[in-house]
Amino acid sequence: MIVRLKSIVKPIAVILAIGFIYTVIHYTTGFSLFCPFNRFFGVYCPGCGISRMFFNLFEFDFLSAFKSNCVLFCVLPVLFGFFIWHSYRYVRYGKRGISKWENRALYFLIAVLIIFAVVRNIYPADFLVP
Repeated sequence: MIVRLKSIVKPIAVILAIGFIYTVIHYTTGFSLFCPFNRFFGVYCPGCGISRMFFNLFEFDFLSAFKSNCVLFCVLPVLFGFFIWHSYRYVRYGKRGISKWENRALYFLIAVLIIFAVVRNIYPADFLVP
């Protein structure tokens, strides 16, 4: 069980460290990463605005976070719940698979993100643009 816990904690620690370093660099220099999809193709991907969303969440500015990327703002708690449930199940019981309903839910979330990306680039609404 300890080995499984370590196998989950190490990647989380690395991701949090990278996020912390990026946040420090952003707040000290103003540097932000660009979206390669937007830069090369000129359209918004479903993830455009996610950095701004996390910076706004870090400052507890939930309205600006919602405006930065409304769909990911709403989907993030669901994905976090999936992650917590699967991490617990893996550490406690050693099970890695997902059930049928979880698989369908993830496909539904992917479909929502694809529809959001299409609508965000076609529909002329300022609230969808990051």
